[in-house]
Amino acid sequence: MKVVQQTVTLLTLKERPIGVWILSGLTAAIGLLIFLSSNSSIDWFGLVCIGLANGMMFGSPVKACQFDKQSNLVMFKQQGWLGSKVIRRPIDQVTEVQVEQLNLFGLKLYRLRLVLFSGALFYLTPIPSTDCRLQQHLARTIKQFLA
Repeated sequence: MKVVQQTVTLLTLKERPIGVWILSGLTAAIGLLIFLSSNSSIDWFGLVCIGLANGMMFGSPVKACQFDKQSNLVMFKQQGWLGSKVIRRPIDQVTEVQVEQLNLFGLKLYRLRLVLFSGALFYLTPIPSTDCRLQQHLARTIKQFLA
């Protein structure tokens, strides 16, 4: 996610998974070439490549998060190939902004989450990232905006 707009009353973060889209396009092209050049009636590896490419494309929506002090809302919007999803939470219910660290086979992954007054967790970056600095920068920016 990147900060795309910041004023006194509005903070907007946005993420476009362009790298995933490029990778899925290349995977689909490779799968299609393998599938078309195969001598057998069905090439399973080509079909698996095409299926993975479709999963990457459809599973990577554009994500935007907007903190609006005037309307007292945190709005998280996911817009993808299969539709949109909007989640709204009151901004005054956010008690903390945290960078969560996960360990996966010795690899450290990070994701940004909001802790709500009720104790519920709301993940701004549901898919973990290896970029700790970016997650910490976003957390500081959100904390400064909310202060």
